[in-house]
Amino acid sequence: MDKIWWEQLNGSSRFIRDAANHLLNGKSVVLCLPEHVPWLETMREVFEKRLRKSGTLGIKIVDAENISDPQEFVFDEFCENKDGFRPYSKGAYAKFLAERTGIALNSSCIWIRNAQPAQVEQWLAFIADYHRFLAGKRGGVFLLERQGECHLIGKTGIEVMSYARRISDYDSFAFIIFIAAEFGKANHLMKQYLAELVSALTEGDVEFGAACIRRGETLLKNPAVVFENISAQDGFTSHKTAEDIDRAIWMTQLKLVFPLVETFRRNFIKKYDMTIKNTPPYPSAPEELEIGNLYGLFTQKRWLLDDRDAEDLEMYREVRNKLAHLKVLPFEELQKVFDKNARR
Repeated sequence: MDKIWWEQLNGSSRFIRDAANHLLNGKSVVLCLPEHVPWLETMREVFEKRLRKSGTLGIKIVDAENISDPQEFVFDEFCENKDGFRPYSKGAYAKFLAERTGIALNSSCIWIRNAQPAQVEQWLAFIADYHRFLAGKRGGVFLLERQGECHLIGKTGIEVMSYARRISDYDSFAFIIFIAAEFGKANHLMKQYLAELVSALTEGDVEFGAACIRRGETLLKNPAVVFENISAQDGFTSHKTAEDIDRAIWMTQLKLVFPLVETFRRNFIKKYDMTIKNTPPYPSAPEELEIGNLYGLFTQKRWLLDDRDAEDLEMYREVRNKLAHLKVLPFEELQKVFDKNARR
């Protein structure tokens, strides 16, 4: 599922592709990432694979926590010939490196990870100076990861890419729909329900959503308990109360089941139009009769209905009443409704 998210989904795969293209075209990149990045190691693996595929950049991965001064680190690690260097000003390192030819930095991508806010500022200041002194020439590039709240603005030679701005809720929902489609032999309505319910419960956290989808029918049969178990056992964070969970279940059922009730009502009226019109008090607009009215007329007047139609009328009336009174349909009842409609 991790490879599907980072390699096949439009928003997330484009996020990596665009960042890699900036680097390959000579720009440095700051990745503004959330605190929890879905399958972070997979993202890094896919990103690195794309960069290495070009064959033009050597990749050096560094841990910012182990580096006290970015400019001195780059100077020591990527510039063998230091003849003539004088640290006369704050930007001396960046100027010297930008003007130097034949050094390892010029064909390298330095990938900085685990940078704390203060370290991000240090690295950005150095990278900005470096690109300023490059003055449009090709040189080395930097990939700086920043996790957490991020309000950085791009500078000359530096592209700031925000996960939150580039990857939308639609991308997250598309992913959940995609993996829910593989849910066993369930009909398409049950798969849609699973996807809608998981999306409502996990609110864009695709890794959490994938864990829920893996539970499949177990989750559908007892969503509140299983969802809370996944949250506790798999280490995901959920701030939903029991009431929030029940409301998400009810809202999802309302969204998907009510249109099916309405479709049945319209088809029933169309099929029994003359029977309804000939039943006192002779409704002037049969198409406006609610399903409860239809059931009442049926029980009072003993209409001659097909056995299946009579059974369905009672079922849909019961379903409608439960949802209208804020009750959640049990799995078996939900499955019965979906199975009837999936055959149409």
